[in-house]
Amino acid sequence: MQDEASLIERALARRDNVAFSSLVEMHQGKIRAFLVRVSKSYDLADDLAQETFISAFRRLDTFQGKGSFQRWLFRIAYNCFMQHIRSSKRRDEVTDDYSIQYQLLEENYESLSSQQMDMEKAMQQLNEQESASITLCHSYGHSHQEVADILQLPLGTVKSRILRGKAKLRKILAPQTDIEQAS
Repeated sequence: MQDEASLIERALARRDNVAFSSLVEMHQGKIRAFLVRVSKSYDLADDLAQETFISAFRRLDTFQGKGSFQRWLFRIAYNCFMQHIRSSKRRDEVTDDYSIQYQLLEENYESLSSQQMDMEKAMQQLNEQESASITLCHSYGHSHQEVADILQLPLGTVKSRILRGKAKLRKILAPQTDIEQAS
């Protein structure tokens, strides 16, 4: 087996997949063990290790050769782990906010108007992304940019999810509105 330095050189110079695969074999055990320790989950560690090596391959040209390749991989692995934590925390915050709102609605279900109940039923028919975007924007008063920051999405994506969600809500609620107006 070749030494690490020549494998790095081959992988950098020619984007040599075989050389990079050898580097992965050299370091995957330590990277995975590190990720198991910090994540406390074998399955998550496997996913994060895979993400680490994909990210390393994509950013291989940023490795300067100053310092240890293994240290560089550990930095990428830790960044992948922290990104997972941030994403999970944001998802949990959104889910918790929605759960709290839903519990409050459930507790006060009798006091809801028929329009509010119809809206809640319609909101349940939206996908998670549309529901989260609309809820954060219209129920909690966050701007589109704040919703984009919370959900870690581009601003345009948030805007399109809100527009699509509103269009679906109009379509779902339109037959009921027509019936009410006819009465």
